[in-house]
Amino acid sequence: MNVVLLQLPVQSHDYSYPIENMALGAAYLKAYAESVLPDVRIVLGPKNLVNYGGDAALEAWIVAQQPDLVGFSCYVWNVERSLAIARRLRARFPHALIVVGGPEVTAENEFLKAAGGFDVGIVGEGEETFATLLAALSNGHSTIKNLPGLLLPSSGGWHSTKPRPPIHHLDAIPSPYLSGALCPSDARTMLLETVRGCPNRCTYCYYHKRFPRVRSFSLNRLRQELIWAAHHGVTEIYFVDPCFTRRKDLAALLEAIEEARRLHDFTFQCECTAEDITPALAHALARAGLSQVEVGLQTINPKALARIGRHFDRNRFVAGIRALRNAGIRVMVDIMVALPEDSLTDFQRSLDFVVDHDLYDELSVYTLSLLPGTELRHHAASLGLHYCLDPPYHVIRTPHMSPDDIRRAYEYAEAASGVDFFPPDRPPILDSPNVHHQGSFLAAFPVEKTLDLFGDQHATDQNPTLGGYTSVGQALAVYVSQDTVESLQDPAVVQVLLSIFKENPWTLLSFVLTPRDRHFPWTAVFDVAQKVLALRAHVMDREVFSTLDPVKSVQIFALMPVKASQKLLARFPVIDFATLQKPHDASQSTSHQAWVGIPEQSSPEEDALWMETLWSMFPSHIAHVRLGDGEIFS
Repeated sequence: MNVVLLQLPVQSHDYSYPIENMALGAAYLKAYAESVLPDVRIVLGPKNLVNYGGDAALEAWIVAQQPDLVGFSCYVWNVERSLAIARRLRARFPHALIVVGGPEVTAENEFLKAAGGFDVGIVGEGEETFATLLAALSNGHSTIKNLPGLLLPSSGGWHSTKPRPPIHHLDAIPSPYLSGALCPSDARTMLLETVRGCPNRCTYCYYHKRFPRVRSFSLNRLRQELIWAAHHGVTEIYFVDPCFTRRKDLAALLEAIEEARRLHDFTFQCECTAEDITPALAHALARAGLSQVEVGLQTINPKALARIGRHFDRNRFVAGIRALRNAGIRVMVDIMVALPEDSLTDFQRSLDFVVDHDLYDELSVYTLSLLPGTELRHHAASLGLHYCLDPPYHVIRTPHMSPDDIRRAYEYAEAASGVDFFPPDRPPILDSPNVHHQGSFLAAFPVEKTLDLFGDQHATDQNPTLGGYTSVGQALAVYVSQDTVESLQDPAVVQVLLSIFKENPWTLLSFVLTPRDRHFPWTAVFDVAQKVLALRAHVMDREVFSTLDPVKSVQIFALMPVKASQKLLARFPVIDFATLQKPHDASQSTSHQAWVGIPEQSSPEEDALWMETLWSMFPSHIAHVRLGDGEIFS
């Protein structure tokens, strides 16, 4: 039996997330299934392809494998793209069974079930269920409806089979690393799980429902994996345990980490509960190589804490954070926006508590997501929580926070902390003008080369061909000068550009412009950007409370001349000029806001002169400017 498994990355224009993508869940499935089913051949999608390739390349590779089964690991960041590719595969390669698993696969996920594109869902812990499914299919069983742990189609939609009990001894699952199923990421990082399960019962989290009790991998196995990491040149390990310091044999584990680091030095990151940390424990963690820890505060409001099932001891929290920082460990603190019972004032108090007490090195502020299957989502209606039905399921209104309040929460957080929570996602071409590929995939090209690169690969609805579209990466930058912008007014060029994104509907797009003067024809660029945007509904375009602007999958950058041979980087929101009307409050609308990167060392006088020049060249819809960190381009 020929099986292909993929875990698609978090997408980004700068390729920083894809480079760290590791298919840990899929590798567990491969390692376990191959240990009990020697006749099954399981192939993980190649890193270069999965992490950097566009949709057309992924589809072409999968079809070339002639698989009997294709599996996708589905998370909130990749479930839509995974299902979209699955639907296209079903049309091109109908005999392959399509299986999905991961945290997004629950009986309560209405989005998943409505989107379709798959034949079988694996619910809960996947290793044993997946191997049992493969065994049944390999033995020619015509039905799988009695196998535990599955989500299956039925005449009324979908139904779940009985749950499968979790594996009692986790060491029964072969290590993905020691078995050769997985290697370090391209960033030389590694994900490592020491336990499954969580002692906490946060109502916004599905993890404890998926793994209802805490089970541990043995110290001996972890010691072998740590030595493996050292031998393979890993520079940083991310422990994915929800409460790393709660492990009973933590002291022995830290000693094992130190032993491995003597072979090859590396650091590690983890999550922990601040109230658990003492000065002695903080120093032990630092000595073992802990570089950064993530701590979930979420809120200090007692009513909100009760609703989300969390505990907070102010004095112990402060003492724990200070112990970590005094030991030289960086601390990232998480705060949520739009929690039940939290008002804008409550959020501001939580933010002020962290800022005023200097309790962080990095601050993470994000909107509550009502994940399928969680207790909070189950009670959303009774709690008055309104949320987006598509991933990432952000809350958009509560009885205590209006949409404007949620947006103001981010504005307040940025003003109080000095942190830009929505910095522009810069394509690599801005920093490396001669680098046109990421991995082996096209990541940038000049607009005047469009027809040369893709013209004879043109796809039509009647006769779709993948051809050169398989060379396209998960993010693409098209650079346009004032001398070449006329290419975007050529219908043939526009048609080919749109065809690229029809064949790669989830590929990100950045236009990088180099205008020379105020006569630059902005509308030609915005028109094409809007047409690409209309081809898909992308998960990256749902940050409706962003202080930058909500649309991230299509971006427009411009290197704006401010002085002889000097340019500043600007970013403009993608808008439709044909229907644009400047509202009375345009000064507050992100649709009318330009972002400009200003060098930190510049003087106020220089800034004023630069802005005067920029205003004379901006597109007509820009009403205000958001300043960010930047540099001078020559």
